[in-house]
Amino acid sequence: MDSRYLAGAIAGSLVAGSGITAMMIAGERKSGKPSELIDLQRNSARKLRLQAPDATRLPTDTEQVVAQGGHLLLSGIAGTAYAAATSKATNPLVGGVVFGLAFYALAHWLVGPLLGVKAPEWTEDRRTIALHAANHVGFGLVTAFAAATSARL
Repeated sequence: MDSRYLAGAIAGSLVAGSGITAMMIAGERKSGKPSELIDLQRNSARKLRLQAPDATRLPTDTEQVVAQGGHLLLSGIAGTAYAAATSKATNPLVGGVVFGLAFYALAHWLVGPLLGVKAPEWTEDRRTIALHAANHVGFGLVTAFAAATSARL
């Protein structure tokens, strides 16, 4: 695997993950409700029989750092997976869309529901499904184009 391609994929995934993190935090501030990521963290804690704050309470700074830090770690791991599953010859438009949709399906349709920490995606309304899919496609595209651009340097 080309080290520049890998570095670009990781950097792109971290940039995209940071953008999604910023959107979630801004949504919390605007709505006064915890983000889905905070809900996921709290549900995971409860599954592990750990104490978790009330579902309606906004997260503390510490809780936010843990949730968003974990989200960025997962983003970086996803960037590594993208680089491992593709090559410099991959069309970044196609690779990014396919990767983003695959990541979305894995996280929202399979792993989250199977672990019991997230409601099955098929129970969500169309708007939520479209938003989740679009966010992941955007994530995939930023990751793919960053990898492709880095490989050309």
